[in-house]
Amino acid sequence: MFRVLFIVLVSFCLYSKPLEIELNAKTAILINVDNNKVLFQKNAEEKIFPASLTKVATLYYFLDKYSQNLNDYYSANFEALRLISPNKKIALNYKVKPYILESDGSSFEIIENEKLKLKDLLFGLMISSGNDAANVICQNLSGSFENFIEDFNKFLKLNGCIDTNFLNPHGLHMPDHMTTAKDLAYLTSNALKNPNFLEFFSCKYFLRPQTNKQSKKEKITYIELFKPGKNYYKYVIGAKTGYTSKAKYNLIALAKKKDRNILCVLTGCPSTQLRYQDAIKLFDLAFQEPVLEKQIISKNAEFLTKVDGSDKILKAKILDDLIISFYPSEEENVKAFIHFNENLKAPIKKNEKIGVIKIFDQNNLEIKKVNLYSTEDVNRTFLRFLKELFIKKNKVKDV
Repeated sequence: MFRVLFIVLVSFCLYSKPLEIELNAKTAILINVDNNKVLFQKNAEEKIFPASLTKVATLYYFLDKYSQNLNDYYSANFEALRLISPNKKIALNYKVKPYILESDGSSFEIIENEKLKLKDLLFGLMISSGNDAANVICQNLSGSFENFIEDFNKFLKLNGCIDTNFLNPHGLHMPDHMTTAKDLAYLTSNALKNPNFLEFFSCKYFLRPQTNKQSKKEKITYIELFKPGKNYYKYVIGAKTGYTSKAKYNLIALAKKKDRNILCVLTGCPSTQLRYQDAIKLFDLAFQEPVLEKQIISKNAEFLTKVDGSDKILKAKILDDLIISFYPSEEENVKAFIHFNENLKAPIKKNEKIGVIKIFDQNNLEIKKVNLYSTEDVNRTFLRFLKELFIKKNKVKDV
C-alpha cells in the first residue's frame, strides 16, 4: 500500500511536431493505435461518404456481438440479394430501401438459398468486399435490416463515432450515409482490440468452401498494398478499400514496424493509385521518425517527507534520471505522482526502498515507474524507542 505525497508532482507537455506532407486525399488521418495519438490529419472531421469502409464497422459489430456464432450456418434469401441498377436508384432520387444491392456492386457471388457459415460470410465481406455477404449476415442475425441499423448506430456511438450515421451494412451510396476519417480511425483502433478482428482485416487469400449451391472457389485480395508490385508495402498487416462514384477512392490500412502500429484513413482520393501512394507516403514518414528522449526528473532531485517515530526529515532519491521516450509527432502530456510506502516509520536504513514515482500519460495510463530510495539512515527518537520498548514488555507480561 502507498500514500500519495503530492497529487501532481510535475506535469510536462512534450510538444509534438505534426507530420507535414501534401496528400491527394480529400480527408485523412494517421494515428498510433497503441495510444491513439494523432500524427497527422487533414480535414479529418469533415463528413464524407465511406463506401465499403463501412464494412470495417460491420465486421467489428458482428464480431463483437456474435463471435460465438462464427461456425453457425445461415441461408441467403431473396430479400437479402435484391438488386437495383444504379441508374434507377438515382432516377428514384434514392427513395429506395438503403440495403438493396446495386447490380454492378462487388459481391461474394452468393446464390439464393445458399448456406454459409458466419465466418465465411465475414471473410467474403472483407476479401471480396461482398455487399451480398453484408446483407445475408444482417438479415439472419438481426432479424431485419431496420433492427440492425438501429442497433448498429447505437454501437457506433458507443465506440466514439459521434459524426457517423450509417443506413446500410455495406456502404452502397445513400445521401445520408456518412462518417468522418476521424470516426473511422478510432472505430478501427477499437476494433483491433477484438481478438478475431485482425484475422479478417488482414486476409489476403480465402478458399470459399463448397456449399449446397456451389463448388469451392479461391478468393484473392485485390488490395495492392498486400500484393507484389509498385504499391506493395511490406509493413501493412491489414487493409480495406472502398469506392463509389460519390465517395471516390477510400482506404483504411494498418502498418506495423518494430513496436509501432500505425493506422491511416484516406478518403476522396482521385484514383486508386493515388490512395496507395498517399498511404505509403504517410507510413514512410511516420516510420522514419527518430525516437526522442526528455528528462522528466533528475536523479539529483530530493523528495522529503516526515516519518513516524523520528524528528528527522526523510530524504529520498531515484537512482537514475527519469527519462521519457517519444516520437516527435506524438504529443504527450505526462504527469508524475510520488507514492511513499504506507505506514512508513523509523528506523529506516540508507538505500532502503521507501516508495515509487509513477508516470502517467494524458489518458491516465501508467507508462513508467521507478523506485524511491532513502539517502541516509533515519533513526527513532529516544522517546519513541522507550515507548516501543514499554509496549513490547507489556505484551510479554500479558502472555
